Amino acid sequence: MTIFRTALIVFMLLMAACASHDGLYEPACIAYAGDRIELKDGRFEWHKFTDERVVDKDGIIVKPFPEFPKSGTYRITSGRLQLTTDKDLRLDDWFVVVHAKQRYLLNGAQHDTFVQSAKPPDCALRLTRTDS
Repeated sequence: MTIFRTALIVFMLLMAACASHDGLYEPACIAYAGDRIELKDGRFEWHKFTDERVVDKDGIIVKPFPEFPKSGTYRITSGRLQLTTDKDLRLDDWFVVVHAKQRYLLNGAQHDTFVQSAKPPDCALRLTRTDS
């Protein structure tokens, strides 16, 4: 069973490596906070969002993620999405997987879960829009 699951995951990673990855990846569920990553022509733009609002003592809304959005270049090697910002900072890797004909971006912890269960997490980033 483990050999079959490993072979299936390797096959899915190879299939993901052969296709275009450009598009917008958003949570595959109703999310009140999370990430949105757009990949296009070798570049990425990563936004974080939340419905929570924090107001300072002067009544001004505090930006919840001051270091976002982030942008830069990306490359995909063996199903691993490598992000490098415009300031030449290497970010944590994401993983591209295909499951049930849907393309997902998984962070490291989500990828570990996927390898164990062969199912993406409920609210993983899913390709929702392509420009082609």
